[in-house]
Amino acid sequence: MGRKAGSRQLKREPSPGFWPLHRKEETWAPMTRPGPHAREKSLPLVLLLRDILGYAKTAHEAKRIIDSDHVRVDGVVRRDHRFPVGLMDVVQIEGANQIFRVLPKRGGGLQLTPITENEAKYKLCKVTGKSTVRQGGRQLSLHDGRTLLYGKEQRQKSEQDIRVGSSLQLSIPDQKVIRVISFQPGTIALVTDGRNQGAYGKLAQITPGTYARRKMVRLEAENETFDTPADYVMPIGAEMPLVKLG
Repeated sequence: MGRKAGSRQLKREPSPGFWPLHRKEETWAPMTRPGPHAREKSLPLVLLLRDILGYAKTAHEAKRIIDSDHVRVDGVVRRDHRFPVGLMDVVQIEGANQIFRVLPKRGGGLQLTPITENEAKYKLCKVTGKSTVRQGGRQLSLHDGRTLLYGKEQRQKSEQDIRVGSSLQLSIPDQKVIRVISFQPGTIALVTDGRNQGAYGKLAQITPGTYARRKMVRLEAENETFDTPADYVMPIGAEMPLVKLG
């Protein structure tokens, strides 16, 4: 007996809560395609243009804008209206002279923060995995689905500077490493998930995890100090944030 494949349609009621949709007015919501970000942590391009930026009144109008090569994500033209846009992505709308960076929103969800053309030349990516590949090289996995390869001659340096949990400042779209932001006390970090999402501050303490307890960090924000799982934070600068926040 054959297996039933996953649905290609998404109703508004079970769609992610932070999507700006009126659940009672219509039945269907745009389904994000598999891509660099999970559905629960991303926005489809059609939703971004129509419901957040207001450049279109209908999905048909938004699709025409996207089909006209007017939308770039991380410097690359995207023609798929269901392409998922997520954390730290740089979205540029040609013709409108507007550029945005996607950042976590206090209370949950994502928000678009206007940035300059100079800021649009780079993005921050968190290192989520590291593995060995053929001929002794290293492969780094980043939070937005990218992978970077280091040759054997570069491996020693990458072992010392780039660890899981660190962040890379990458030029876009050519993906060259500009700077490494280490995951260590004293670093400025941004909370990307959990009840403190959107907050940022100095990384004061790192508590190693155990078999029964998650690895935790303590952040010193402007008016508060709080603990959060290490998986929920992303280094964004050594002394000052490298990206505009709000």
